Formats: sequence, structure tokens, C-alpha cells
Amino acid sequence: MKLGEDFSGGLFRRGYWPDNATGLWYSLAVAVVLMVLHQALQAVFVVAGLMFFKLAPGVTPALTKVALVSIFPASLIVFALGYWLAGLRGGVRREVLALHWPRLTPLGVAVLIIGFMLAMYAAIMLIVLVFQVDISQYTPGPHGESPKTGSAGAVKEAMFDIANTPWLFALVFPSIAIGAPLAEELIFRGQLFSALSQTRLGVAGTTVVTAALWSLLHVTEPWLSIGLIFVMGLFFGWMMYRFGSLWLTVLCHGVWNGFYALLIFFNAAGVP
Repeated sequence: MKLGEDFSGGLFRRGYWPDNATGLWYSLAVAVVLMVLHQALQAVFVVAGLMFFKLAPGVTPALTKVALVSIFPASLIVFALGYWLAGLRGGVRREVLALHWPRLTPLGVAVLIIGFMLAMYAAIMLIVLVFQVDISQYTPGPHGESPKTGSAGAVKEAMFDIANTPWLFALVFPSIAIGAPLAEELIFRGQLFSALSQTRLGVAGTTVVTAALWSLLHVTEPWLSIGLIFVMGLFFGWMMYRFGSLWLTVLCHGVWNGFYALLIFFNAAGVP
């Protein structure tokens, strides 16, 4: 069973060597600019979407749905700009952003994705058991209704509602499975990760810092979701260290988001 050359060497064989000539402060500025730009582009697309669909801007569910659709085009623009900015000030884009495809066979990639998914579900089970979490408190109703204990998170509630409308789900799915992973991984595990890794933080400290920053980006979500995003950030930091490829974190991020979105959709469709 051949998984690829990069699978040999154990869990902690280092495959990531940061190469960022742009400097720490430049990289921090780029990360901030990209995050602000992403929000600004979403706002522009949301306004355009509300006008196109003739929706009332004050209706929160409608606003959230259009915002989710807008993630895809906004993310593509942010990714393209982030790629271009990584090449300024002497940076080699492919090296700065670790845009290398690892030496893995298709089977090796599949094994890595499955391992990541199993590790995430193990983390969820551990958190639920240790903190005695009632999952029903974080599960929206069939049409996105908030649990009695409070909000399950605006995005999750919107996805449960969207799942009842197949054509709208088809519009949102690329944002969830492609757009968000591309933009978020480029911002947090791209140029920022390489710059911080060259400081005293090293890769280990950078993994913790970027995971924390990424989870704080989702501060409007319930604490359980924020905690899981932090854990996922730790896994992605390990992937960067182990395989040195941003494409792997994008792929695993996209599979996780897409798989969860499809579970919601098929549950709404009544598929056993």
C-alpha cells in the first residue's frame, strides 16, 4: 500500500521550512488588509444580492443567507490578492505561501483526510464527555430555529434553514466548501504563518497563535464552536509542519465544511 514518500518518517518528521522575505510587520499588515477586504467585499455583494433578490435589508435570516452566498466571490478575490501580495518585497509566492503539493499518492491524501476527520470527531467526543456538553443546546431546529438555551450560531442556524431550499443550498455550498477554506487558510496558514514561524515563536508557537486568532474570528459563534475551531487550527498547524503544504489544509478544511453541510442538507431532505 503506497501512500507517498511524505508519509514516511513518523508524525513529527518536519516538512515545513518557512521562507518569507517580506518581513513580519508586512505580513501582519497583509493579513489585516485581507480580513478587512473580505468583510468589505461581502458587504458589497450582500447589498447587491439584497437588491437582486428584492429582500428587506432588515431581515436577519435573509441577510445571513445572502452573506453566505457572497463568501465565495469575496474569497476568490482575497485569495488572488493574497497570492499577489506574497510576491512583493522579494518574496517568492510559492515558497512564502507553501503552495507545494506534497509527495503523496491519492490514497495517501485520502488516508490523511480520513485521519483528520476521525481526529476532529474524537476531539468533539472528548469535549462533550469532559465538559458534559448537551449537543441539543447547539443544534438548531429543522428550519434554523434557535435552541431554547440560546443561539446555536448564526451560520449554523442559517445552514439548517437553507438546507430546506435546494437551489439556495447549491448557491451557498461553494462558499462553505471552497471559498471560506481558500481565504481563511491563505490568511492564517499562509503568509502570516510563514512570517511568525521565523520568529522566536517557531512553528509550535505560531500554530497556537494562528489557531487562536482564527477561532477569535468566529467570536459570534457559541463557545463550543470556537473551541473546535481552535482545535482544528492546531491540527492544521501540525499539517503545515509535517507536510509543508497549504493545499493540504485547504483541502481538509474544505472537506470538513462540505461534509458537515451535506449532512445538514440530507437530514433536511429526510435521507436516512
